[in-house]
Amino acid sequence: MNNIRLIVSDLDGTLLSEDHSLTEPVKEAVRRFRANGGMFTIATGRFGLAAQKIVEELDIDIPFILCNGSVIADRSRVWSASTLELRELTPFLLAAERSGVTVMLFEEAGVSVLSRTAAVEQFEIKEGIRCVVVDPSEEGWQGKPLQKILLIGDMRRIRELWELHLPSFNRSYATIQSEDDYFEVIPPNQSKGSALKKLAELLQVTPAEVLGIGNQLNDMDMIEYAGVGAAVANSHPELKAKASFVCSRSYGDGVVEAMEALGLLSPVSETEEDIR
Repeated sequence: MNNIRLIVSDLDGTLLSEDHSLTEPVKEAVRRFRANGGMFTIATGRFGLAAQKIVEELDIDIPFILCNGSVIADRSRVWSASTLELRELTPFLLAAERSGVTVMLFEEAGVSVLSRTAAVEQFEIKEGIRCVVVDPSEEGWQGKPLQKILLIGDMRRIRELWELHLPSFNRSYATIQSEDDYFEVIPPNQSKGSALKKLAELLQVTPAEVLGIGNQLNDMDMIEYAGVGAAVANSHPELKAKASFVCSRSYGDGVVEAMEALGLLSPVSETEEDIR
């Protein structure tokens, strides 16, 4: 008998469809798993406001992981959060912006950008939020505590600039590639995997009782921590190589496939069949 009690899924590229929405089969699978006594939550690079609609749509009633692990929250409060200070990162961010890279700054209350770009507009459509443009010549923009920084652009160029500025940093930072062109800077020692460990302890769940599902490199330590680590079919090759279960289907269909393969879905009742 399967002993999975907790499922933790990435959002974009995993649980959500290609157009960043929840499909009915995914919502039904989550409902059936929970009806059988299971716990379901998400681990995402999104910050609170951008994840809120999905959380409500799935009626997630336990804490979830945001900002690639730097925040653990539920629908009423933040359980834990680590923040970044901008000042010593400013030269790196300005150099990135001058080179054509989009720079986005995430606070709990919203997102600021150094300039409005096509990538910003695409992000706003995907996340359903509006970003605020800040003036880098003003002092105030550097003083706000951030949950994460996102740079969107050519990954080789971003990494070159990061390595160039790294010797000047007095603090430590964690960096994550969350999409092919997404480079994220978060507080040190934070990740989806480390946050999942905290969450599992909070819920009194062992690693063997966890199914972790993802698609990108920022999901790596999360699926390694989980007793069963699944990669949907559209995953990065390196994630597939580490996964204990590789789905034949992509996006949310792959999540449903993993749940079915592991016997995690309760039978559909006759009443539910009649409704269909």
